[in-house]
Amino acid sequence: MLKKGILFQGLPKKEGGDYRDITYLFLYGLSRNVLCRAKIRDMKREWREYLLEKADRSAYQAPVFWKMLKKEEKKCARIVLGLLEDLRNCEDVRAEKSWVCLRYLIRSGYRAEEEYLREKKEIFFSSLWELAGEEKGDILLRSSRICMCLLMAEEDHREIKADKGIFLFEEGIKKTEELWKNGEKTTTDSSFRDEKAEFLRVWIPFFFCLNKAPAGSARIGKKQTKVLT
Repeated sequence: MLKKGILFQGLPKKEGGDYRDITYLFLYGLSRNVLCRAKIRDMKREWREYLLEKADRSAYQAPVFWKMLKKEEKKCARIVLGLLEDLRNCEDVRAEKSWVCLRYLIRSGYRAEEEYLREKKEIFFSSLWELAGEEKGDILLRSSRICMCLLMAEEDHREIKADKGIFLFEEGIKKTEELWKNGEKTTTDSSFRDEKAEFLRVWIPFFFCLNKAPAGSARIGKKQTKVLT
């Protein structure tokens, strides 16, 4: 398979020349999604154990990230990480199998987003930002949902038109990168809580003030947003 795109190179920075790694946001989104966790529980035990072993050998072991997740979420994130490791590093047959699994998880857990992308003739970043849910107090969760939209749009060859929403999203990505990096130096529970609390205290009001979506942008109803915990 052709190994290129967001899950391989990352997201291109708006200023160009480099990419942002979305691996942790990808793991965060799928592991926090109720429907995705249910699909992972349905995997064969041998397959799950193999993927957990792959995850244990991965370079993505930032303590601050793993401390964010509850027990089942952490296990699901490790299984998804195992799939990513096979996708990125294995030969075609195993990589293809991993991609089929990841694609199934994304499309199963983010059906409302998939439907929105399919129905809209033009898609703007601002509408995706609102689609991801301003009522959610978790910027990481919101940014991860944007990542899922971008992955589906990439596969479906849909263009996402840049506007002020891309600035909001990139600032969120930048701050999460700083959170992972700083967290490697502070591994105690109390220091982690302080780090995340400061991140949310500073950036949630910032995003709220700037986030005035244009008319006609999307909003998911309460019933649809229940897939996220």
